[in-house]
Amino acid sequence: MNRGAGSKRFLMACRGAFLPAVIMTFSLLPAETLAYREVEGGITVSHTIAITPAPPGFIVALASVRAGGSTVRQTFKTAADLSTLAWTFSDPGRQMELDARLQGEAIILSGTFRGSKVEKKFAAKGPPWNQLFQMGLGPFALAGEKSLQFRSIGTQGPGELKIGKFTVTRKDDEKIDLGGRMVGAVHLRIALSGLLSIFWHGDYWYRRDDGRFLRYRGKNRPGGEVAVSELAGEKVE
Repeated sequence: MNRGAGSKRFLMACRGAFLPAVIMTFSLLPAETLAYREVEGGITVSHTIAITPAPPGFIVALASVRAGGSTVRQTFKTAADLSTLAWTFSDPGRQMELDARLQGEAIILSGTFRGSKVEKKFAAKGPPWNQLFQMGLGPFALAGEKSLQFRSIGTQGPGELKIGKFTVTRKDDEKIDLGGRMVGAVHLRIALSGLLSIFWHGDYWYRRDDGRFLRYRGKNRPGGEVAVSELAGEKVE
């Protein structure tokens, strides 16, 4: 009897059963508000995420306020597994207003950008659409899988108004200092898939207990300074 092969099959079966259980746990989360503070050189941005259960998924509102600048607002409608079903994006400062939604076998993107009409269609088939992956990767962080692929629509840089493929790789679990308190965290690295990985990657940390997004560290744009975003507050409604 091959005990190694049997053990491997058992572990794979357990993982396969564990992920749906994790998704079910996330689907029972209460309404809550999360606050994050992001610093990139001399730029400070405050992000506020309001999460409202909308069975089987959630409605999420994200407001990003840059010190001395305008507010960027986004809304997300998610499935139970936190993949994206619909998304809106509003950035008055860049004259960008977008609406994207899953319709049958396509993701339809429409809106305006600097006075020009935006109309695009992307195939729904393939890796899941995960627009707010900071929150959407919580179930993956808890499930213990080694890697995952997803897609997200870009709003700036080379991927602007395109849907890009990303690969998530699990790193070692760590303890991180969050506001003077040591917290057990799952470390994930997210990068553009394939050869494009040389152009961007970011490191993300999720709370080991419940999959809450805690910290991001990476460059938001080529040649830019390293940005760090951290959880600054959380309130259950």
